Amino acid sequence: MAYSIKQLADLAGVSTRTMRYYDQIGLLKPARVGSNGYRYYDQASLLRLQQILFFRELDFALDDIQLILNRPGFSLLDALQKHRSSLHGRLKRLERLIGTINQTILTIKGEKDMQPQQYFTGFDESQYEQEARQRWGETPAYAESKKRWASYTQAEKEAIQAEGGCLTLRMVGSSAAARPDDADVQTAVGEYYAYINKYFYTCDVQFLRKLADMWVEDARFAVNYERIREGGASFLKEAVKIFCDLNQE
Repeated sequence: MAYSIKQLADLAGVSTRTMRYYDQIGLLKPARVGSNGYRYYDQASLLRLQQILFFRELDFALDDIQLILNRPGFSLLDALQKHRSSLHGRLKRLERLIGTINQTILTIKGEKDMQPQQYFTGFDESQYEQEARQRWGETPAYAESKKRWASYTQAEKEAIQAEGGCLTLRMVGSSAAARPDDADVQTAVGEYYAYINKYFYTCDVQFLRKLADMWVEDARFAVNYERIREGGASFLKEAVKIFCDLNQE
């Protein structure tokens, strides 16, 4: 079925101006353009627009969405499953916050007494912390990382993050000609491996391999590497795999 730009815009609840902008930046091109200059969209366009709106709902920037959708091996089914998981997590957090609002309203009306900490129910857990627990469970590595991170000063945290950013740039390759098995890339992976053990938790090569899988599978991580170079997430995963194979314990 073919959709005109207005038909698809109306279905999605966006403006035709937005649709034209998505076309202009290459985020959502029409399936074809008629001899009259009219844009026409198909079922694949509909699904791509749905993905764009899902990622927008999860607060991704348009540039990042484009990087994610254009990644080699992008899986629509996998993306939908991850959207569902993220939105379920967001729903639970919103339900806790609504509960806090309701309790606070009752307290202001004099119908209920709240303990001081109850005023902040729903604010005490970050999105990534909750998802990390869901992914890894209450593992020693998770607990160790949380404890170590809490022990650092703000200046130390900023320095650690800066060091991690520099290592990431080196791991993903300093040039388009870089290969995952290049000596400088492998050296950077080794230094990143030491960096994890130094600042976060005790990590063996098998756990490092799992981390690399997550960096590719989770779009929020993968987009950081895609910004550095096209296919950066897959490049990094391959580089880590090579490192792990060479350093099996």
